[in-house]
Amino acid sequence: MVQGAIARRAALEILRRLRAGATFELALTTATREIEDHDRRLAHEISAGVLRSRSDLDTRLCELVSGKWEKTAPDLQDLLRIGLYQMKFLDRVPDFAAVQATVEVAKSVVGKGGAGLVNAVLRRAARGDLTTERTEPVEEPKQLAEVYSHPDWLVKRWVRHLGTESTLALLQHNNRKPALVVQPVMWSPERLRQQLSERGTSWSEAPFGAGFVVEHERVDELPGYNEGSFIVQDAAQRKLLKHAQIPKGALVWDACASPGGKAAILSLRGPVVASDLRAERMARLRETLNRVASSVSVLRADALRPPFARESVPVTLIDAPCSATGTLQRHPDGRWRLSEKKIIAAARFQAQLLRGAAQVVHKGGLLVYMTCSLEPEENRELIDSFLDEHSNFKRDGDDFFLFPPDAGTDGGYVARLRHDS
Repeated sequence: MVQGAIARRAALEILRRLRAGATFELALTTATREIEDHDRRLAHEISAGVLRSRSDLDTRLCELVSGKWEKTAPDLQDLLRIGLYQMKFLDRVPDFAAVQATVEVAKSVVGKGGAGLVNAVLRRAARGDLTTERTEPVEEPKQLAEVYSHPDWLVKRWVRHLGTESTLALLQHNNRKPALVVQPVMWSPERLRQQLSERGTSWSEAPFGAGFVVEHERVDELPGYNEGSFIVQDAAQRKLLKHAQIPKGALVWDACASPGGKAAILSLRGPVVASDLRAERMARLRETLNRVASSVSVLRADALRPPFARESVPVTLIDAPCSATGTLQRHPDGRWRLSEKKIIAAARFQAQLLRGAAQVVHKGGLLVYMTCSLEPEENRELIDSFLDEHSNFKRDGDDFFLFPPDAGTDGGYVARLRHDS
């Protein structure tokens, strides 16, 4: 097989699985399970890059493909995106190598005819047969959506809520490669820092002093992985938890706990009951907590029907399922999965979660609400509506909103609500 073809084949398989409905994380894990690390890293970089630049790539490919681009077979579209992405964004990959490896994959996937098309289109691109370079300022939502490869409706929404300047900064943030951040759990920060250095791992302090950014590593090969020395968790999550100011020693019910990172961190300051409902989320929750926080009590429960008596829980944490628009840098497929309807549906479900959780918070206790969303309907507007309906709860301090370009992290929101005694 031509050198590099394995990585391109895996990248295509990831994109195929995404078209079939898999998440990026699952598609990546499945498609790269049996290939070497260097091929896995390249497949990851190419597939994620195609997702982050898809609109831009498609605009360019429309010039090079005879006939209507939207009628081109999905595998051919993805192969051409894979090839052009390498040529446009991966300086370390020579154009001829990108063309050769992508054509080699095409032969086994779409046959000689399709491979011939891939070869012709990518060679035209290599010759510079493109006229789509923009020279005028990019300011209108439609232009921003095309250049930065986000859905039109989402960019328009952000411009409306955030303004053009902040939206541009957010789009640019989302299209950068995310950092891999590890948070100490069973080891102290000093010990983890020392072990990373002794192993020769390149690391730096994460924003807010929340963990360490590590470079080019397999997580399960980092020091202390099997001993539960750390979890993988963006610094934003630690910052949001810190703002929640959950009292030391107080029992916390983490009602939507999977994958378990927050429960693990919370267990360092007191007892935690972590629950979730769906079987696959429970499996992931148990996997995380079995490794890093055996003291956490785990149970399967529906947060809409709390497994506790009325007004019996000191602190309830709702880390709500949401649109996750604050994590689109980390989840490059997320932007293409979203819709206005999904945001509205998420907000309705979050309101139900809050109403359910409120029943079990004892008088004087705390209800902490968090999301990784940037959308007002899922954050401040939702809390405002909840408080209008529940006069026995009041804000306990200011809400906190984390904007990704400002923080250099994921985005998110937290509100701290006190049950009046």
